[in-house]
Amino acid sequence: MDELDIQILSILEKDSRTKNTEIAKRLSVSEGSIRRRIDNLVETGIIKNFTIEMSTNFGFISLVLLNTHTHESTDEIVKQIMKIEGVKRVYETTGEWDVVAYVLCNSPKEFNIIIENIRKLKGVNKSTSLTILNVL
Repeated sequence: MDELDIQILSILEKDSRTKNTEIAKRLSVSEGSIRRRIDNLVETGIIKNFTIEMSTNFGFISLVLLNTHTHESTDEIVKQIMKIEGVKRVYETTGEWDVVAYVLCNSPKEFNIIIENIRKLKGVNKSTSLTILNVL
């Protein structure tokens, strides 16, 4: 990965819908070069998804922070969390919390159901949640 790849990633991170021709124009290279580089970034796993970020105008967004039991497989816990409706992304983390789940749903009532389903999972020891008030 070189400086051009980093610049491409920076543009796509701000807006994943940016057209290859626009990226090429901004970076003064050919559209074909941008296309090949993006394809390579996807193939090598550097780019996992082209996605959107929802605003709080749509629904109820929360981050759920979890501690897990050390004798349980974090990978297995993450797989189970990903199966729960409303959980959009899950991250393994370092520090005080082992896992962070990004939850998007329609209401606090629906969120309560999701959080209860997460808490029931074997290996989940402790949880706390952060409600997103505004996406800037």
